[in-house]
Amino acid sequence: MELPIDPDIDPDIDPPTGPGMRTVTSPFEVGRRPRWPQPRWDVLLAIFVGGCAGGLGRYGIGEVWPTANGEFPWTIYAINTAGAFVLAVVIVTSEQIVSSRYLRPLLGTGFCGAFTTFSSIVVTSDELYAHRHPGVASAYLAASIVGGLAAASFGLVVGRVVAGSRRRAGEEPSI
Repeated sequence: MELPIDPDIDPDIDPPTGPGMRTVTSPFEVGRRPRWPQPRWDVLLAIFVGGCAGGLGRYGIGEVWPTANGEFPWTIYAINTAGAFVLAVVIVTSEQIVSSRYLRPLLGTGFCGAFTTFSSIVVTSDELYAHRHPGVASAYLAASIVGGLAAASFGLVVGRVVAGSRRRAGEEPSI
């Protein structure tokens, strides 16, 4: 049985010996790696575009749906929970629906990375505790953990159903 290969790696560009490796002419050269990684500018551009879209989306939602001081931060909770769901769907379906080296970096790393700043869970909880709202802070922490795990689990199920229905229908991934 052969193990799956990460779809973001191109075996023609990244041979098993690593990018930039020279032909070994001496036993002392075995295992030497290039000093710096080779950036893939096209993939970095996809991450940048997705990050801009995710950051703008998060900012826009925060402007439309602000949270009052001392209240449960529904905006951040909804954004992070939705992001956990989207990320799970993207991970499961990225190779089943659209075979592209840009989909996961664009949506997974870029969009979801900027849309869901999970560090905001800690910052928001800290602010609630500091301003003497320990009940709201504790409820927010618990809800974020449970809601995020539930949303990600639901996203995995939805992604598998979508990918499975595509496979049963005999559809090939589009490019």
